[in-house]
Formats: sequence, C-alpha cells, structure tokens
Amino acid sequence: MDTSHADDNVVLTNDPLDVVEHVLTAENLPFDRTEDGDLAFTLAGDWKDYELWFAWRPEGDTLQLCLSMDLAVPRARRQVAQELIATINPRVWLGHFELWDEGEIIFRHGMALMTGEQPSLAQAAAMIDVAVEAADRFFPAFDFLLRGAKTPQEAIAACMFETVGEA
Repeated sequence: MDTSHADDNVVLTNDPLDVVEHVLTAENLPFDRTEDGDLAFTLAGDWKDYELWFAWRPEGDTLQLCLSMDLAVPRARRQVAQELIATINPRVWLGHFELWDEGEIIFRHGMALMTGEQPSLAQAAAMIDVAVEAADRFFPAFDFLLRGAKTPQEAIAACMFETVGEA
C-alpha cells in the first residue's frame, strides 16, 4: 500500500478503524463494516484474492488484522497443517498463521495501541502489506500440503527457494 506522508497528519475520530477506512479509500478499495463492527475488504495477491478484516478490540487496546487463505483443511489433514504452520511461523517476522476450529487457515497480526492512541496511516497500510506478503510467500506451501498431499517438510521446501532475476 502506498500512502502519502502528508496524509499522516489527518485527524480522525477515536476509532482506529477510521484510519483503516481512510487508507482503503485512498487506495480505492471497497470495504464493508460487518455487524460486529469489523472492517472487511478483499485484496488481490500474487496467488489469489484474499479476504481481510480489521477489528478493534478495546478490551485489549489492539487493532487486529486477519487474512483468510480461503483454504479449508479437512479434519484428516489438520495435524499435518498444524505441523506446517509450526514450521512457517518462525519464518514470519510480524504476525502468525493459525488454524481455526473450522479448518480455516488464517494469518493474524495485531498492533497494540495505548488508550486513545491512533495508528498512523502508514502503520495501517503496513499491516495490510505484512499480511499479504506473508500470505503470498507461504500460500504455495499450504496449497502443496492440501492439494498435492505433500508432507509439511516437502511443502515448505517447495516454496522456500530464492529466485534471481525476472522471467
């Protein structure tokens, strides 16, 4: 996401989700407020379109971002999916992947804010960038594990190579 430094001086309400709305509006990205008050939107990644949502958790003074990989893990493959997640998470600097009870793989990242504090526009945009970069980087490993019936070690090895140059 590219935000102008001049926009960092914009003063909004005490709701951190208003800052996120400003970022999404500046990027011409449509979004919706859910019944729970979360802010949901879709963003194109390298492998697919991802569903993301921000949530403000005042009880923990945390702005949370979740990204759905939109990969359903069958019950029989959940243990190996957890092994893959345990292999991937140490390679992620900010945020983490988790497997929700329904079998959905989610990337989650949070920003602690002191009471009344607001994230900057650049910080909100950076949260989105971190989530999409992590999803794009590790989507092939999850895909190999689920569709290619690879082991966690084979799945991570297949996506952890460095390319040089451009095709």
